[in-house]
This record gives sequence, structure tokens and C-alpha cells, in this order.
Amino acid sequence: MRFDHYALYAEIVGQLRAWEREYPRLCRLSSIGKTYEGREIWLLTVTGDTGVTPEEKPALLLDGNLHSGEVASSMAVLYTLQGWLTAYGKDPGLTELLNRHTVYAIPRVNADAAEVYLTTPRTLRGSTEKYYPEDTGVVPADLDGDGEIRQMRILDPAGKWKAYEKDPRILMERGPEDVEGPFYTLVPEGELRGGPEAMINPRPAAPQEDLDPNRQFPFEWNKDYPDPARPTSGPEPLHDREVKALHGFVSSRPNIVFNMNFHTYGGLHISPAVFCPHLEVNPQDAQAMRQLGLSMLKKTGYKCEGIFPEGARDIAPGSYTTWEYFEKGIMAFVTELWDFHFQADPDRPENWSMFFAESEEQFLREAETALQWDERENAGRGFRPWTAFDHPQWNDPEAGVTVEIGGWAEKFCRQNPPPHLLEGVCQKAKETALVALKSLPRVQVLGLGRTWDEAQWKQDRIETILITLANIGYLPTSGTENAAQLGIGDDMTVTLAGCEVVDETPVRVERMPGFSKRQIAIRARIEQETDVTVIIQGSRCGKTTYTCHCLPRIDPAKEEKQ
Repeated sequence: MRFDHYALYAEIVGQLRAWEREYPRLCRLSSIGKTYEGREIWLLTVTGDTGVTPEEKPALLLDGNLHSGEVASSMAVLYTLQGWLTAYGKDPGLTELLNRHTVYAIPRVNADAAEVYLTTPRTLRGSTEKYYPEDTGVVPADLDGDGEIRQMRILDPAGKWKAYEKDPRILMERGPEDVEGPFYTLVPEGELRGGPEAMINPRPAAPQEDLDPNRQFPFEWNKDYPDPARPTSGPEPLHDREVKALHGFVSSRPNIVFNMNFHTYGGLHISPAVFCPHLEVNPQDAQAMRQLGLSMLKKTGYKCEGIFPEGARDIAPGSYTTWEYFEKGIMAFVTELWDFHFQADPDRPENWSMFFAESEEQFLREAETALQWDERENAGRGFRPWTAFDHPQWNDPEAGVTVEIGGWAEKFCRQNPPPHLLEGVCQKAKETALVALKSLPRVQVLGLGRTWDEAQWKQDRIETILITLANIGYLPTSGTENAAQLGIGDDMTVTLAGCEVVDETPVRVERMPGFSKRQIAIRARIEQETDVTVIIQGSRCGKTTYTCHCLPRIDPAKEEKQ
């Protein structure tokens, strides 16, 4: 698959099916549910054929396009899959990781609206359900036929915008001393819906499909977010079919340890601790999130700390990854791909917000460096100069009213990288996903020893089997400490087979931190030559077996006589 374009739904499905055919011992394709319009939400399950089922291995979940316009995120999942599948059997380290773990991949959650985004000038955030009534105002439309919905500036003495004197392409807010025009009203490119009042004070018409799928999960869901007059969180949690399907899938897979939830844009790695600064996170988990974020930072250059203003609250109520961590105990990160701000201005101050300009200096510098980047790296395709347009509803030169269309093409410049830069962004996603995959718990048996109490052995031939276990992964065997506190994942057991076990088995083993060892003692009888098998099993640590050939102990007294 090539990564110099954005794939439509049919191409994605075709590629997933092709991988299932090409790698039948690695891949299994299935659906987790249907979208609002009836498209399947496809899941590719990837793991080495080791005799252990995918559900019996610790799992990493990769998903993209929860927000339908963030189409680079689905390409990032596909790119990661392609890289790992082609490297399997050639790269020993990756091969071992895929043998020991399961990767669940859902490239495109919101397939309906992503298709609209990719085949029309429109932009959507969630599903295509027309939830809200029709609104009055400027309805976004591609009036000049360039394939983009840009902006219109309307000459208006009461307008709130003015041209920047050093670069008139840039519009900045009008200040209290600005009394000499020209001034402009700024609205999306589009047609006016409504009566005379709509024309006097034009504003964007709110879309009917404005629910946010990433504000519909049960944890801290807020029915009034972000505005009680027009909440985008839906009438109840899990309202959207796509959200319900994703929630149901994660809930049905207790082996999911880590979720990488890809979005655009920003160049950020956001942990649940960063999303919820008002909540207390388990100290060990908080440290793990910090270390994981720093590892991801080294691979990508994307920020992992200092992302939101200090004291910020209600950053993402009802979000997917916070639900996963706080209610399911899953280590979950949002990675906002495509660091447009830093690509445009590598020397940009670290303390500047990625989401809004806090000063005129920041606003102007961001605007100027973005235009320079567009000319230098994007052949000027992102920004279109302001051009007069004969708008049938507004243009009245005699009255001094003129309309110009111009500004940024947001879809494949700011929100998603231009196609010629897509593969480089996907490579960063692959590096991020590999950090997550390497961090999963990996339990193994380091050795099997035997010891005796002579008196007891002589009496009933009972000996003690000493099993040395190691978790060589970074995360604990429960996935997170929070999972154990929730009663999830702290269920690792050890069982012996191939000999007569005296103790009650399976033996419950308390969760093991990352990079730790532990010895388990189980009493047994080995009275003939046999293969003793150790079976380790847990919902988050998976299933591991270890076999050792054992000979029966010879009675020391008989041995001396011989």
C-alpha cells in the first residue's frame, strides 16, 4: 500500500482483506459493528501462530479516525500494520513481540463521515447522523469550485477584522483604536440561509451532524458539554453507533493492556493523567505514563508534558482514553499526529499553546510562519490569496459591499498533512506504537528447581518445585496499578502439569511489577521420568508455558548401597 494519498473506505477494506490472504497465520479480519450508514467497522487481529489464542496474549489496540476528519490517523494505523507484517520473520525482535502479544487494529472507526470528508469539500467531526435541527446562517459550501471550503471576507464598516499591514493576507482582530478601514466580517465560504437578520449579522450555521464521538464515553460524561444550549456529548453516553461498537469491543477484550488512539493534529502525546489534572492518578501509573511519554517524545519530537494550561479542567469529559484508564485500567494514550505549528516554526516557544494564541505576538508569528511554510514546503497549496467573488446574496458594489474568497485549505494542510508529507507522519505513529508494544508485560519462566525435606521425602516422596518467574516487560502483569485496584487483571496463576501436584492449584500469584522476578514454590511428587510443564495464565499477562524434563529422585540410601 502506498502512503502518498488518503485511502477511501473501499481501499482500506481491500487492503485489510489482502493482508488476511497474504498472512493467514498472522491475520484475522472481523467486524466490531456497523456505522450509522451500515458500513462495517473492521478489526484486523494480528499475532504469531504459537498455539496460544489471540485472546490469551497481552494486547495492544491501535485505532484511528474516531474523529472522522482526522484521516491521517487511519493511514497511520495502516502504515504501522504494513511495516510490522512485512518485518515479521525477518526482524527477530519484532517477530518475538508479535509472537508473544496480540495487536488489535481498527483503522477507521467513523467510516461514514470520513468518506464524506474525502469525497466532498465538507468537514465532519463525528458520524453522519443529522442530530440537530437545521440552523440559519452561512452554510459552508464550495462556491468557487476549487474543491475546498475556505473563508469569505465581506467588506463591512462594522467588521471585527482588519488586514495586517505587513502582510494583507493575514486578518487580525480590530482593536479599540482602529477607526480607519477597510474592515471585514469573516465567515466560512458558503451560502446564506435565513432572513434579513442573518444577512445583517452573518455567522456560521451550526452543522446538523455535530456530535463529538470522543465526548460520549461513560467516564465523566457531561450532558452539557461544551455548552448547555448546544452540547456535543449526545443525549446519553454511547449514543453514536460507532462509539457503542468501540466501547463494546474494548469491554469484551480483557487482554487489552494498552491503547494507542491516533488523532490529528498538534504533535502531542496525551496520557490520562494529562487529560485529567484534577484527578489523582496512581503514583506508579503516573510515573509509567511520564516515562512512556518521554520515550515517545524521543522517537517523534512530539510534546508529552506542558500541553494544557496549568489548572485546566474539563479538557475532555467523556473521552475514550480516560474511560479506558479510569474505568478499565488500560494504559491509554492519545497521539495527536502532525505537528504543523513546529513544522512551520521549529523555534516556536515551548510555552505557547497549540490550541489558541494568547497574545498578538503569538498570533502574528504563527500566521507569518505558516504562510512561509506553505510557500516553502507545500508549493503554496494551503493558502489562497483573497479573490473577489460575485456572491449572489451579498455583492453590492454600489453600497460598498464586496465579497472575497480565500484563506486556508484546512483539511490537507493544517488538520492533516499534505499527501506528500503523509508517510513521514505515519512513520512517527509507527515508532510510537512500537514503544507501546515493547512496554507490554512479558512473563517467562527463568528456571525450574527442586528441593527436598529429607524426612518428608522419605515418608511420602513429596518434593518442592521452585519456579522462578520474571516479568521482562515494562508494565505490570495487571497492565496498570489502577486495574488491580479496580479488581481487573490481577489474576495471574501458575499451574503444574505432568506430575502429581500435592498443593492446591492453580496457585494465585500477586501482580508482578515491570522488570521484576519472583519465585513460586509448589509441592509435588515426581516418581517417574516425565516432562513437567508450568502454565502461567492471566487476563492481562496472557498464557505462557514452560516444559522441563525431570527424572525421579533416587533414594540416597539406595544410591549409597549401589
